[in-house]
Amino acid sequence: MASGAGAVVAYPQLKHLMRMSHSFKLGTTFSQLQCEYLNLDYQETFRQICDLGFHRIRLCSYWNEVEPIENQYDFSVLDWLLEESDRRGLEVILTVGMKAPRWPEFHFPHWLEVQQDTRNTTQPIDDNREIAERTLRFVDRVIHHTRTAQSVRYWQVENEPFARMEITGDRFLSPEFMRQEVELVRSLALPQQKVVLTNAIGLPTYIEEDEQAFQNSLALADAIGINVYTRVPDGHDGYLEPGESYWEKLKDWQEVMRRNRIEAWIAEAQAEPWEPNQLVAMNDIHYPSASPERITELISMVKNLGYRTVMLWGCEYWYWHQRNGRNHWWQAIQNLVEV
Repeated sequence: MASGAGAVVAYPQLKHLMRMSHSFKLGTTFSQLQCEYLNLDYQETFRQICDLGFHRIRLCSYWNEVEPIENQYDFSVLDWLLEESDRRGLEVILTVGMKAPRWPEFHFPHWLEVQQDTRNTTQPIDDNREIAERTLRFVDRVIHHTRTAQSVRYWQVENEPFARMEITGDRFLSPEFMRQEVELVRSLALPQQKVVLTNAIGLPTYIEEDEQAFQNSLALADAIGINVYTRVPDGHDGYLEPGESYWEKLKDWQEVMRRNRIEAWIAEAQAEPWEPNQLVAMNDIHYPSASPERITELISMVKNLGYRTVMLWGCEYWYWHQRNGRNHWWQAIQNLVEV
């Protein structure tokens, strides 16, 4: 890895580090949308991933899936995922809002895209009051329907709401709308349920917008998750990697959250390749951007920085390989979860 990353941590050492803290929780993000893209049965895939033994799992309420026709709701997929999570005793983080994990992140239903301009990048998407009001209505409906599921412990409100990234069309949300959305979620949540917000951190180092997004989240959330990717395409023939100040900022944020009694998470720890011009890199077994060795090292590093929840990114990808007779990712994740 880049400067500041340190030497690769051997698996036995990682095992020792994790055993030192009973509060450490390992999780992943599951996307039925990604299963469809990879031609996987989402129910079979979810069962297999749950069998790995994660503590926490993040599920997504995709707007285009839940409300495919205006004012007509279909919770069948989400209901099945929550029932299975309840049965297994998992802790679920459920995303709500217009923006959820997996490309293109803004999962607007087609009927809304026909009615409104959902591609505007000159101002926050929520400046369109019709989109904002319909989003709040959607959030209200999702929470009312799912909040009694015993597995639901956290509501993630939007996904990286303040980040302006090329991969999401440079679209973003305003702090004012996020405050309104979080207030709505808190008014509907059960007493034991908490609010999570997520943020990005740029490569090779954080930028001023990253710090502002973190401060915005600090004022609203019970837990803040940082998305940590350690090798991504640079737009040419190489990769961006973290510099020393990247890791220093992650440590600084963890200390700020600890002082403010906010849970410090890694919401996405890169455990899936991110290769140039590929939505999912599936043509080879080994890629420069991600490997079991790199995720083992990354878990050790962020744990040493004080993060006690780490959500691994890429579970559908691991299972896709396993289904195709390649067990290197599956076995590596299984070893990490069993520590």
